[in-house]
Amino acid sequence: MFVIFASVLVLMLLGVTTAVTMGFASTATFLLFGGDMARLFLVPQRMFAQVSGITLMSIPFFLLMGNLMSVGGISKSLFGFGRVCLGHRWGGLSNAAIVACIIMAAMSGSAAACAAGIGMIAIAEMTKAGYSRSFSCATIAAGGALGPIIPPSITLILYAGLTQTSVNALFAAGTVPGVLIGIAFMFWSSWVSKREGYAKTDPTPWGERWTAFKDAFFALMTPVIVIGGMFAGLFTATEAAAVASFYVMILGFFVFKTLHLKDLPKIFWDTAEQTAKVMFVIATAGFFQYVLLYTRIPQQAIAFISTSFTSVAPVLLIIIALLVIMGCFMEGTAILLITVPIFVPLAKAFGYDIIQLGVVMCIALAVGVLTPPVGLNLYVMASITGEKVMAIAKDCLGYVIIMILFSILVAFFPELSLGLAHLVP
Repeated sequence: MFVIFASVLVLMLLGVTTAVTMGFASTATFLLFGGDMARLFLVPQRMFAQVSGITLMSIPFFLLMGNLMSVGGISKSLFGFGRVCLGHRWGGLSNAAIVACIIMAAMSGSAAACAAGIGMIAIAEMTKAGYSRSFSCATIAAGGALGPIIPPSITLILYAGLTQTSVNALFAAGTVPGVLIGIAFMFWSSWVSKREGYAKTDPTPWGERWTAFKDAFFALMTPVIVIGGMFAGLFTATEAAAVASFYVMILGFFVFKTLHLKDLPKIFWDTAEQTAKVMFVIATAGFFQYVLLYTRIPQQAIAFISTSFTSVAPVLLIIIALLVIMGCFMEGTAILLITVPIFVPLAKAFGYDIIQLGVVMCIALAVGVLTPPVGLNLYVMASITGEKVMAIAKDCLGYVIIMILFSILVAFFPELSLGLAHLVP
């Protein structure tokens, strides 16, 4: 196990792509530990089998929906509605940005898409109102981190595909923790805003609020279509993603009128490129899982930890700590693909619910988008505003602590995640 993880870490620090790193490390480990060169035909076989499941077909549609939203005017209407409703409170604009991120998360499932979509709209208004640029960037980066937690989360879809669990149950399990983390973010941003004396806007007349609601109404219906349709049993996650992508496209063309036919080729190409990158990583994970089973690493890890600990509590804390630390140096998808084959059998050995484990891992992995040197959302916000990455990371510290605390709470209080999941068929 040390050989595999050391080789993966070294290659990624050298700048080798995630997919090539996992494929090379897996193949080298297979041969190093006595694998037959003639059996390398298993590499393409396992890669194809890993991406041929129906669950993963939803990923390109959710990516398409995120790309359509980035040019479709949805993020602007969402933030505008939040601004007129919350702008007069301490931290009102930061709260509005977080609420907009929560709603965007319920559409795209991507951390970067949430941060970029809301950041391009909200940063200018927040800095104009007196917020520091670094805190504004940190707040939106943290709001974007809710993307992998609140359904439809691409991270949870990957977890479902790797563990053969219900996507709907995982989405239900992630809903309450995701919303609670968002509310905790709002309280924190309000406290910081009051401490720093960031300006409040004048209360907006109710007529203007009603107008903003009407402008945002159709955008607000998107998560209702996605999540409500799945929970009601009207369609699967893949069908929901396809329907929502078409709905967002209609909004862009006929409601917001910011989407044009000339935009579609680039949107479709970007979606295909993003899908290929994600699927290539997932495909190489198929052979990686086979190598782990071949070398009996999961079984050895389970035997060692089972004899070292008598309860699941320290094991969960170790898992959370490892995921947070790895998130500082590796991309979340790669970490998930590497750790699921080890952590899931380990959780089963202690009788721990793997749906609950999926939400815990999802929250812990989401911390990684806010922590340098790899924090994706830090670089997204830095590229939008020109702010220094470390300045944003410093103001993200409070949000990072909140996420770590919630990962621990969800780990030890199953009702937070499984309460709603048990209601889903």
